[in-house]
Amino acid sequence: MARIRLDRAALNRTIRGANRRELEAAGRQLLNRARILAPVDTGRLRASLRMEFRRSFTLRPMVTVGSDVEYAPMVHDGTGPHIIRPRRAQALRFVIGGRVVFAKVVHHPGTRAKPFLDQALRETAAARGYSFRQG
Repeated sequence: MARIRLDRAALNRTIRGANRRELEAAGRQLLNRARILAPVDTGRLRASLRMEFRRSFTLRPMVTVGSDVEYAPMVHDGTGPHIIRPRRAQALRFVIGGRVVFAKVVHHPGTRAKPFLDQALRETAAARGYSFRQG
């Protein structure tokens, strides 16, 4: 799952003494913005986005926004060129230009990253006056 975390030190300086309600409000705003920015094909990725509130080992509150869909990191971070081979059949089957095509191997050129969580974090942090770092 692609994850982005707020810079806790900067967050603590910015909202020193803020309660759980403020952190959850920021998390909900981040989640809503991520849902708007998430690319949609079937809608499964967008529907899988969740927010989790918890305390770390240092008992500092944390909000994590992400997805448990197996392909979420590939959409968010992109992929490099790779080879696709059939697993359970002798050939791959797909449709190109309305025609059914079969192939034993496909040399995929990779996919461009769509960092919707990064963008949602930048926009939400700016709107709420938070500073952040990726980590």
